[in-house]
Amino acid sequence: MVLGIIFVLLLVAGVPVAFTLGLTGVAYITIYTSLPPLVAFQRMFASVDSFPFMAIPFFMLAGNLMYAGGLADRIIAFSRTLVGHLQGGQANVLIVANMFFAGVSGSSVADASALGSILIPAMKKEGYGSKFPAAINSTSSTIGIIIPPSIPMILTGVATGLSIRSLFMGGLVPGILVGLSMIALTTWIAKQRNYPKHARATARELLSAAWQGLPAFVMVLIIMGGILGGIFTPTEASVVAVLFGLVVGLASRRLTWSNLFKAFLDSAISSAVVLVVISTAGLLTWLLAYSMVPQQLAVYLSQVIHSPTLLMCILATMFLVVGTVLDVSPAVLLFGPVLLPVITATGVDPIFFGVVMVFALAIGLFTPPLGTTMMISAYLAEVSILEIARECLPYLYTMVGLLYLIVFFEDLVLWVPRFLFGS
Repeated sequence: MVLGIIFVLLLVAGVPVAFTLGLTGVAYITIYTSLPPLVAFQRMFASVDSFPFMAIPFFMLAGNLMYAGGLADRIIAFSRTLVGHLQGGQANVLIVANMFFAGVSGSSVADASALGSILIPAMKKEGYGSKFPAAINSTSSTIGIIIPPSIPMILTGVATGLSIRSLFMGGLVPGILVGLSMIALTTWIAKQRNYPKHARATARELLSAAWQGLPAFVMVLIIMGGILGGIFTPTEASVVAVLFGLVVGLASRRLTWSNLFKAFLDSAISSAVVLVVISTAGLLTWLLAYSMVPQQLAVYLSQVIHSPTLLMCILATMFLVVGTVLDVSPAVLLFGPVLLPVITATGVDPIFFGVVMVFALAIGLFTPPLGTTMMISAYLAEVSILEIARECLPYLYTMVGLLYLIVFFEDLVLWVPRFLFGS
């Protein structure tokens, strides 16, 4: 109880999440254990001393190189030939571009920044206003951590010991469902508001745009094909993606020294933030395990809840609430290892649990008060978060509905991993 109060007070005071987790861990050691404070720093270092975590900075760098090398523009152009003719064409282009961009970056924040900076101003010029483009950007960018490769899926796999490639593939169908649902909803809203649309692309224009965007699609195929074929691990795939991004950027002559420096700097800063969160969340998770909290929780819930579906409904609701106040990365690191014994004891498939957890927490990216992608979109569109929140409501209802659809039909998550890997 004392630790919970400390944690909440630090968050309310505006202390960054990483430091909040670390200070809570130090307080736990001081109040409830006889361990020396030095253990906190040892466990923080041990938390990031894992080879799979190397994939995080490399996937971030691959996404930044893709943007700096002009591949984001090519993806947008190809997306326009696919869905630009639908009502609200530019809004649907943003959704499809997020689906393609997600196949490289693995980060919703990166997608929201890169694509939003291009398409939000373009939509404002076409008469969409400011609120709707920001809402589309903040909601569709959540696809970035559902469709593989996904940085939160990597964190979940490392923290819980689950197969990262199975988690990747488990997010494939849910990610596509989110994208298609958003396209349908956006088209309907656009018809109600009479938003503009583009002329239907000819076959020649479609082929030309596909050819221009080919390097981006090849990058996705290399990443996923290499992982699925057992040619390399997800960590090695991230390095291959960086090398490919460098080659394509240099070949297209869009990757200048200043762009290259900015890509490395942005990736270093983003990676440092994530790794600090990993270290402090790892400390708190270790302390909970040290105190046998997961085991006690597993015994209690397995005696009270006997239905795997009921348990997942409760956990999905809990993650929806948690996602509004805690970012995805610390949340999966904190709750994944603690709840894994609980869901195993109840008979829930661990891969299914991991994907549902990431999906539910992704919704928190565009819900106040945290709403990371919402904040980015508000800045890019120059509107208030409250105005965006109202525009996001139809998309919020849609994603929550999809979340519980997945909970009740677990094959939407597990069919692809079982088909590819047999388990």
